[in-house]
Amino acid sequence: MKVKICGITRLEDAQMCEDSGADALGFVHFPGRKRSIPLNEIASIGSTTGPMLTRVLVCSPHDASDALDMVDRSSTDAIQVYSLDRESLNEIRDNGVKVIRAVRPMRSEALRFADAADALLFEEGVPGTGTSHDYSRIPISCCSRAIIAGGLNATNLDEAKRLGPYALDVSSGVESPTGRKDPVLVSEFIRRCRS
Repeated sequence: MKVKICGITRLEDAQMCEDSGADALGFVHFPGRKRSIPLNEIASIGSTTGPMLTRVLVCSPHDASDALDMVDRSSTDAIQVYSLDRESLNEIRDNGVKVIRAVRPMRSEALRFADAADALLFEEGVPGTGTSHDYSRIPISCCSRAIIAGGLNATNLDEAKRLGPYALDVSSGVESPTGRKDPVLVSEFIRRCRS
């Protein structure tokens, strides 16, 4: 199972998460969000990571052109979006950028985007708030690569893991204090995802 550590804001956190075995790091560029950082800062932090780690830009672009510009300016490998229609997602993918489309845990929404994205990220409520939800409601079978997010931590990751997703995505559940990743919590989360 893959593990994405989201909400990276510091160079030392990026390096620690990579050293702990994370498969991907999420960098938020979303005005008004606690962990949002400028695109040039994302590029700077990401430039220190190794070639086997995927750097994901988490954002809400206006259109495909905006998305591609942000990916270019942030020097990321993939984009996770909370906006955009199927046509825009396909345009981004046609330009060689991997796309993760965030959706609510509803079958109809998952089916709408399943073949227009490289993976679907299932999350309930306001993104980035650490709100857990009933993971058993996630329609995992609607896509080939399902990522579970939203309030994951050491106490509930087994519930999400039992569904057999492609990946788990954690942010606040491995932080202490807010915005700073805790090495012990990160290592334990990754270890338990893979055990």
